[in-house]
Amino acid sequence: MVVRILVVNAVLLAAYMTLCFGLARARGRLDTVDTAWGLGFVLAAWSAYIQHASPRGLLVAVLVSVWGLRLSYHIWRRNRGREDDRRYREISRKWRGNLWRRAYMSVFLLQGGLVWLVSLPVVMVTGAKLVGLGWLSAAGTAVWLLGFTFEAVADYQLAGFLRAKDRPKVLQTGLWRYSRHPNYFGELTQWWAIGLIALQTSYGWIGLAGPLSLSLLIIFVSGIPPIEKHRQKDAEYQAYQKRTSPLIPLPPRRAA
Repeated sequence: MVVRILVVNAVLLAAYMTLCFGLARARGRLDTVDTAWGLGFVLAAWSAYIQHASPRGLLVAVLVSVWGLRLSYHIWRRNRGREDDRRYREISRKWRGNLWRRAYMSVFLLQGGLVWLVSLPVVMVTGAKLVGLGWLSAAGTAVWLLGFTFEAVADYQLAGFLRAKDRPKVLQTGLWRYSRHPNYFGELTQWWAIGLIALQTSYGWIGLAGPLSLSLLIIFVSGIPPIEKHRQKDAEYQAYQKRTSPLIPLPPRRAA
């Protein structure tokens, strides 16, 4: 059952990302893939549930849908009326040959593959045999709610900060006082929560490869590093870095 769900999801996500690529090319915007990211997880979750319906599968499909729909709407609203995201402009400058052919393989299909990988706990929850530890569904849902609240509040605070006309150079109030990236902390918390729910199934530990991959991606590759690198010459941000935890919310450190 798990193998079948994985194969079907791989085909669906490849088709979905191909459609998103066509839309991005029509719009002339590579950052279309960012809005597509969250919706890809919604597709994967409901595909898994439809193939093998169960109460815990429905629970996870709903949790993933709430997360994915909110995130995609947030990103769409944030990018509306702005030029293509800086990250994609910088990446595409280094490409040779046909930009859109390279983007299809290196951005859209790659992110479709990442959605497939990160959603492993969803598949394990839905397709694997239940072996006990039913309390993990309740515990995972509670942890997920914490993460969702954290990410949603952090995004709301950041959006308000960016809209302000006379704002300081660095956001360091609210949740951003305790973490330089509280939105990423919330996102990772939600996916580890779904991994926790998956542990009540046989071989559910395989699903932990999903949140682990997302954690490595955000912490070391495409999440935190580009943001920190972009502001590495900003003295005020450097001071903020010294007193503020990079990810896990902690009390600010006192200046030496």
